[in-house]
Amino acid sequence: MSLKNDAEKLARIWIESWIAGKPDEIPLAKDFTHSSPFGTVSGRKKYLEWVKPLADKNVASLKILKTVGKDNEAAIWFEMKTPNSVVQCCDWVQTKDGEIVSINSFYDATDLR
Repeated sequence: MSLKNDAEKLARIWIESWIAGKPDEIPLAKDFTHSSPFGTVSGRKKYLEWVKPLADKNVASLKILKTVGKDNEAAIWFEMKTPNSVVQCCDWVQTKDGEIVSINSFYDATDLR
C-alpha cells in the first residue's frame, strides 16, 4: 500500500499500535485532544488513562479498511469488533511535526459501555 503523506502514516500507526497492544507507543502530542461519542478528552496522559480500560472492555479487534489524507490531516476508516457487534469507525487525524495532535472519532456507540 502506498501512502501519500505522513498524516496517513500516522493514522495507520494510530490503529496499528492499538492492534499490537501498544497504545503507549502511539506518537501523540503532549496536548493531544480526542473527541468521540463519549465526549472530549484533552492531554496525552489523561486520554491514555481513560481509554485503555474502555478499550480492554469493548475492543476485541480492529481492521483497517482505508486511509486518505492531505497535508497534515488524514481519515482512517476501520472496523472495530466488540463483544456485541462490528462497529464501522472513521477517525479524522490531525498531525504536526510527526505527532498526532487531535483525533475526532465517528461511530455508533449504542452497543458500547
